[in-house]
Amino acid sequence: MPRYRANAPRFVDESVDGEALIMDMVTGTYYTCLGASTVAWEALKRGVDQHQVSSLVASAYGVAADDVERDLEPFVADLLKDELLVPSTDGAGEALAIQLDDLGDVTGPYEAMTLERYTDLADLILLDPVHDVSGAAWPNQ
Repeated sequence: MPRYRANAPRFVDESVDGEALIMDMVTGTYYTCLGASTVAWEALKRGVDQHQVSSLVASAYGVAADDVERDLEPFVADLLKDELLVPSTDGAGEALAIQLDDLGDVTGPYEAMTLERYTDLADLILLDPVHDVSGAAWPNQ
């Protein structure tokens, strides 16, 4: 089963209180995911394979692993399509010892995993002087 890693440094992320915020530093698009989606994101970006992710999420939320696996497929497809995750060759075939406590807060009831995209602030984010510093004065497109 394939393993993935976060596509850093293009994407930066932070998970707090069961919510992950992921920022694309190239396009300015930002993404959020909540609950089970955050747990899955945290595991996937660390190289945990999908089968293990399904087991972790199912255990955390007390639901059937088959239901989680069904929901995880389109979630992973979205992460790959938008290049938040890329294939990892590090530790291929090794079982990772990840505990649920390592993956953040388990909050609320189980809901199907989703990735929300926001482009409404992309132009402003790309104007941020930290994003692309040059000799020109800020703001400079």
